[in-house]
Amino acid sequence: MKAIRDRLGVDDAREAGLTLIEVVVAMVIFTIITTGLLYTMVSLLTITRDSRARQVATNLASQEIDLARDIGDIFSLVERNRDVAINGDTFHIKRTAHWVTNISSSDACGSGGGTLRFKRVKVTVVWDGLRSGSKGVESDTLINPNERISDPALGTILVSVKTGAGEAVANVPVTAKLTDGTGPTLTGKTDSQGCAFFLRVAPGQYTTSISSPSGFSYVDVDGNASPSKTAAVAAGTSAAVPFFYDKSGTFTASYTNTGGAVLPTNMPTTLLSTRDPSVFASTTAANPKTLAVYPWPDGYSVIAGNVPACAAADPGLWAAAGAKGEGTRPNPYAALSGVNTPVAVSAGTVRVNNLGSGTKYVLIKSISVPTAGQPGCATEQIYRYASTNSSNLTITIPYGTWEIHKSTVSGFTPTVATRVASSNFVVGLLTAILGGNNTITADPRPAA
Repeated sequence: MKAIRDRLGVDDAREAGLTLIEVVVAMVIFTIITTGLLYTMVSLLTITRDSRARQVATNLASQEIDLARDIGDIFSLVERNRDVAINGDTFHIKRTAHWVTNISSSDACGSGGGTLRFKRVKVTVVWDGLRSGSKGVESDTLINPNERISDPALGTILVSVKTGAGEAVANVPVTAKLTDGTGPTLTGKTDSQGCAFFLRVAPGQYTTSISSPSGFSYVDVDGNASPSKTAAVAAGTSAAVPFFYDKSGTFTASYTNTGGAVLPTNMPTTLLSTRDPSVFASTTAANPKTLAVYPWPDGYSVIAGNVPACAAADPGLWAAAGAKGEGTRPNPYAALSGVNTPVAVSAGTVRVNNLGSGTKYVLIKSISVPTAGQPGCATEQIYRYASTNSSNLTITIPYGTWEIHKSTVSGFTPTVATRVASSNFVVGLLTAILGGNNTITADPRPAA
């Protein structure tokens, strides 16, 4: 046989089978082709599923629009979120509704200056497994009131109540009454969008007030539990009255009382944040004091005294001068809803000696000409201290420069009182207390 194969020229090597390299190359080619086929099949399945889900979402959006149009009372047409499970997919339906008072703007509670024309309703449907970069289904419509809700001879009050984060506050009691006290008291509550409406009201100046929902403690940005605002209502127009209102936090503020110093009975406390300052009035010398605060996310720097009326109370406004460096505003404290936060409030203290015998009444008065680098007071500040039977009294004073007056009469004014000389001041109890010209300066600046 070998001789025959040799004569026929048959090569044994060609019958030796495939090499390992050939097998590996064949497997790689097969894998590439198979992967491409699987990717194509998966893409087709994903597109088919997304198309089917999109069709269902379109039907759900159309159904939600029909439900909105079927609501009889347009004021009860508000934002709503709901979930629907169909064919193993969960669809999330969000409906928003905003009043339109003019073509260029819309708001959940309407805007001032125009009548409530119609509601703009938008429905958005998304679903679990929505492809990345793909949008859900959106549908919009405009809904007119079934009847005229405004009167050319009367006006409308639009009240909105929101938190600092822009979230609506529902079930807030709202009242509105003519500021002169005439006419009936209008009452209502905010809906789920934080809106309350008073329709067809007589033109005039109205005072609108809100209060905490039942079972909760809310405050506005100035710490008022029952804030009020006034607004003028004209015939044929609407007046918008916005409130920022949120569940209160509390600060337990402890003020500097070195040497047993007492606080004035009427010294306010200022809370400074990234918005307008809040000033908390006081009628007691309690130390510490409890302050109900609006939960502002950036927190508050807490300062003794009335900063808007007397900038000297704010340490951060003191400029460098002489041997003193710049003042520094206290670090802010976080204000959280329902949380009590201990707060330390810096101030100056001074001991006043030789007040004389008998019951004493003491007050301090800010001076108009400040020391170098001190911002001074735009409005004169007068703070009073409770009576004392001692000839010596240690008092807490806000930052700034002050005169000290004494009297045996309660409620006296500086013009009918005795000025206390600086020789009677003991300033060693706290650093940064300087005397001179019968004044006392509580200086927050460090040594340069």
